[in-house]
Amino acid sequence: MKRILVCDDEKSIRLLLSEILSDYYDVVTAPDGRTAINLIESEDFDLLIIDIKMPHMHGIEAIERIRQRNQEIPIILCTAYRKMQDDFTVKNSDVAAFITKPIDIKELKNKIFELIGA
Repeated sequence: MKRILVCDDEKSIRLLLSEILSDYYDVVTAPDGRTAINLIESEDFDLLIIDIKMPHMHGIEAIERIRQRNQEIPIILCTAYRKMQDDFTVKNSDVAAFITKPIDIKELKNKIFELIGA
């Protein structure tokens, strides 16, 4: 079973994504970027879904650090800030997709399947 790491500071989002994806994927959650980095350094994941605005470490900073160690993992940015999609830093962060909150579950599932299959 393929593994997905969901990193979001909102517990409700982590629970929602874990619930809707756990029938198809092994889902691990992280409450912040530092935890996500530690997990990616110690475990194998097929996909990362990460929020941008989080305490302790901004999602873009976490992505930059993850990319220093892992160029291959597809990353989906998931944020409530629609305008961030056009942000230069986001456009150059080497992400596979940008999903806005509230999350369109069908769109997210389709994007995940497109990136890593089932």
